[in-house]
Amino acid sequence: MITPGSCLRLRPSVAMVPMGAEQWQFFQGNTRRSRVFRLRADLADAVGRLNGEQTLAVVARNAGAEPTRLVALAESLHTGCLIEDAAVAQRIAQSPWRRLLNFVGDYIPSDVLESILPRLSSTSVIILGVGGVGSWVAAQLCQFGFGHLVLVDNDTVEQSNLNRSLYSLFDVGRHKVDALADHLRSIRPEMQITCIKQRLSDAGGLAQLLAGQAHFTIVVNCADMPSVDVTSAMVDAACRVSATPYVIAGGYNLHLSLVGMTVLPGTTACYHCGRLTLEEKQGDDLAGMRKLARPWRNIGNLAPLAAITASFAANEVIRVAISDSRIPPAMTNRRGEFNFLTNEMHFVSLPLRPECGCTPQ
Repeated sequence: MITPGSCLRLRPSVAMVPMGAEQWQFFQGNTRRSRVFRLRADLADAVGRLNGEQTLAVVARNAGAEPTRLVALAESLHTGCLIEDAAVAQRIAQSPWRRLLNFVGDYIPSDVLESILPRLSSTSVIILGVGGVGSWVAAQLCQFGFGHLVLVDNDTVEQSNLNRSLYSLFDVGRHKVDALADHLRSIRPEMQITCIKQRLSDAGGLAQLLAGQAHFTIVVNCADMPSVDVTSAMVDAACRVSATPYVIAGGYNLHLSLVGMTVLPGTTACYHCGRLTLEEKQGDDLAGMRKLARPWRNIGNLAPLAAITASFAANEVIRVAISDSRIPPAMTNRRGEFNFLTNEMHFVSLPLRPECGCTPQ
């Protein structure tokens, strides 16, 4: 709450630009966003004096501004992440997580910014499949400060995995979950990691795992055996019962990086909603075309494509965990494709389907 005793300052990434006729533009250099305010000269002078060293009451007196008006203006500027609490900024500057918090601080006001890390540390993320996509998802979530990762995979590291995943030659022959856990602990020794050396083959197994989690949980599906479609249907069935958010990480195929959906059960389109829409769109796109049947294909992949998919998925997990309307998940009700040849992204809208029955009527 902003009071006359608050010590505030303009965020270092914000420029206050005069536009004439008492209009001032506050430009956020990091996000390329701006807001325009009409300010009387005394209030403009007062805002220009906000350096975190004096209270709003003192600044108002020195600028000849009415304190209540300055407090009201400061409330609006603070809500828009244009100014910040000086004490919070000072604490963040001493934190090893300062880069992370300063990034998020461009979207979330400083009075709630420090609650982000405790929220992440009390969130569990279950990652199904820790290969070419899942290993990178795990590493990025570790670096973002999540407190507990559950790594689920029954596979061992092979030399052919090294061209697209996080593992090294020294990991060959080890269980992927064990090798990945060691790598993550080399980044954050205090991180809680649970390794499950099995492949969840039905919704009941995942539902049982979800029931055993003590904290808010998010599931990331990176499992592609027997296919992403099969595993995503399983994830949907388990998560729908417990209302657990899940992210379909997608994968890489056809020289595309596939960016899957983020699903908030009971609120957004689910996997089956997306499947119905994609089947319709594919039917329209392929009408009149002959399918070239082949008993096998030369299926290739690249580490950058796996990492692109993983980055999208990790960003979505971060947004779901933070749970703030100012940075909502970007992949609800849609999916995307990154084309290797053109470096272009293409998104497809996947709306809620009434016939799916995944949300309350």
